[in-house]
Amino acid sequence: MTVRILALVTDGYGARGGIARYNRDLLGALAGTGAQILVLPRIGDATREALPAGVAQRPAILGRLRFALAALSEAWRSRPVDIVFCGHVFMAPLAILVGRLTGARCWLQAHGIDIWSDRRDSIRRAIESADMVTTVSRATRQRLLEWVDLAPERVRVLPNTVDDRFSPGPPPAALRDRLKVGTGPLLLTVGRLAASERYKGHELVFSALPALRARHPGLVYLVAGEGDDRARLERRAAELAGEADAVRFLGYVSDAELPDLYRLADLYVMPSAEEGFGVVYLEAAACGLRVVGGAGGGSRDAVPDERVGLLVDPRDRQALVEAVLAMLDRGRVDPAAIEPYRRPHFAATAGRLLAGLVARPRRMRDMP
Repeated sequence: MTVRILALVTDGYGARGGIARYNRDLLGALAGTGAQILVLPRIGDATREALPAGVAQRPAILGRLRFALAALSEAWRSRPVDIVFCGHVFMAPLAILVGRLTGARCWLQAHGIDIWSDRRDSIRRAIESADMVTTVSRATRQRLLEWVDLAPERVRVLPNTVDDRFSPGPPPAALRDRLKVGTGPLLLTVGRLAASERYKGHELVFSALPALRARHPGLVYLVAGEGDDRARLERRAAELAGEADAVRFLGYVSDAELPDLYRLADLYVMPSAEEGFGVVYLEAAACGLRVVGGAGGGSRDAVPDERVGLLVDPRDRQALVEAVLAMLDRGRVDPAAIEPYRRPHFAATAGRLLAGLVARPRRMRDMP
């Protein structure tokens, strides 16, 4: 029997960012089991992207009402629908409604910040009605179970995966010269420079640079990413870093260029306080780069032990300085440390979760 899935997602194929990447990985893994998947995104243009066999995506739909009407219409036209997958919990009430109207089982995905900050009763009730909830980290699972009345066995951890293009190797010989960063150690952070994501810890790194450069005078901090907070962060870097050449803002770095940037750097540093998981930690480690992260949220799943790196209190500058200096002396990461996060393991787990969900009885429809 072919499993038919209607996927309601915020970020679909053609979108950028961690949630878009996770959706692509998960839906691709489910399609690999033979499932037929129709994706309704709020963001994402798939016309220039080769979709996996069995996956189709509709044009992006902005506006909650328009998206809800489109979801109901597609669900009715596509019936029978076996599973409604909801890629963000703020759409959970809609997903539950679609599931009830079609008799489909409902699979909700929680990433972290989405359930830590949005705790409306309508969201809670929808989560409690789901047949299965997956979270990207144990920390998110724990927080979810503290909030909702849900049997623990219905909440499973399905951590982020890391793409095979992130692997150890030498960077292009000309990259260091092109970036004009000298020969000193390079620290790197990759992520959106958004006012809503100030928890990433850039400013703590800026404030640690004078002490770090006292030990390593040529050390440079590379900040990759764009966003509405960049101008403010540039001002804060000038105030805190001590010397003008200590920080380099690289702007947007394409997916094609990102692995080489990881390979060029000496240490990945992002003392984040609120990561749902932190897939960038995995990407860096997969390229052989040791990591200093923040002991907040789900980062412990991405940085499980010192084979990958260290986690520090995201408010403690001295702890950050000590961790950076220690990790700079450790050398590169053993690729075996992140092997459990490679796609074959992720796909196998996703397939088992799908099989278990399909084995459950279908819901009774609320209308003929």
